[in-house]
Amino acid sequence: MQARAAVMPERHGRWTMETLEVAEPGPQEVLVRVVASGICQTDVHARDGFFPIPCPAVYGHEGAGVVERVGSAVTTLKPGDHVIMANPSCGECPDCLAGFEAYCSKAPVLKQSGYRADGTSLSFSRGHDPIYGSFFQQSSFASVTIAMARNTIRVPNEAPLDILAAFPCGVNTGAGAVMNVLKPQPGDSYVAFGTGTVGFAGLLAAKLSGCDPIIAVDLFDERLALARNLGATHTVNAKDPQLIDKVRRLAGRRGAQFCLEAAGFPEALRAAVEVLAPRGTACLVGSARAGVDVHLEMRTLQQGRMVRGCVQGESDVQTFLPHLIALYRAGKLPIERLVRHYPHAAINDAVADMLAGTTIKAVLQMGTV
Repeated sequence: MQARAAVMPERHGRWTMETLEVAEPGPQEVLVRVVASGICQTDVHARDGFFPIPCPAVYGHEGAGVVERVGSAVTTLKPGDHVIMANPSCGECPDCLAGFEAYCSKAPVLKQSGYRADGTSLSFSRGHDPIYGSFFQQSSFASVTIAMARNTIRVPNEAPLDILAAFPCGVNTGAGAVMNVLKPQPGDSYVAFGTGTVGFAGLLAAKLSGCDPIIAVDLFDERLALARNLGATHTVNAKDPQLIDKVRRLAGRRGAQFCLEAAGFPEALRAAVEVLAPRGTACLVGSARAGVDVHLEMRTLQQGRMVRGCVQGESDVQTFLPHLIALYRAGKLPIERLVRHYPHAAINDAVADMLAGTTIKAVLQMGTV
């Protein structure tokens, strides 16, 4: 089968649209016709060489589509199922068996090697030339792709796939960090550092949890205005020279009880820790290149403050993502307010808009159901 795919020819390059050959699914794989795919900062990190996946490559790790074929050992999915494709895991390592598949020991290889789960074969080719893919075991920037059945989740046929494409990484990470890790109680104070998709998902989850106050911090005033509209009780521009004192004052009770750092900048993480009340917790979900350090004052941490890392919302994707989708369909998680759609071939424009801050969640549209 053939696919139209956005291919990254070289690191730091521009995506080009190409026609590729797609392999047949293996025993534990499915072939998916991609209807839509979210674009995430992680895809930009891949473009810029944060990960070892070789080029030319097909990225994308927030695919939504329809199952076309299933492998011989797949029993959980069938052709015609509407699905989203999420974070991959092996299901066999100690972390997976303990219920923490986000920390799967094989995750780096499954996400970033460019090869399918068997470690030797490729999903795509162009004549005799290899094209690396299997990014997060899906490479959803292609109109047809191969995914592991394990990280492919059936969704209701009535749900719009071009909105659900925001859920597998961005919404999962932000909402999961709040619901699965921080677990605030009604009346707890909450601060979001960064209001991209992850930050907004965390903010919406904090609102559902009954947090008050909810404070949003960002560089873009337009995003802060939307944050107020979606549940933030206060907003502060990150360029404010009185940022720390202002957020502490708004949070009350000597500072914030919970912070989510979703920007991926050392300055933001330091600020997230400094605004905490004693015994408060800052959760880091923003990603950065290897070797990026942050400076924290030891005395600040000594007051019972905690810094907690989190990957992919620490969620079991087969149960948590359907839960989030049910909240969205009930009108309690208005993710559609974050999404802007782009044609598949406009991927470079979509990424430029995202990096400029004019688009929160860019979603590529490959076709119709």
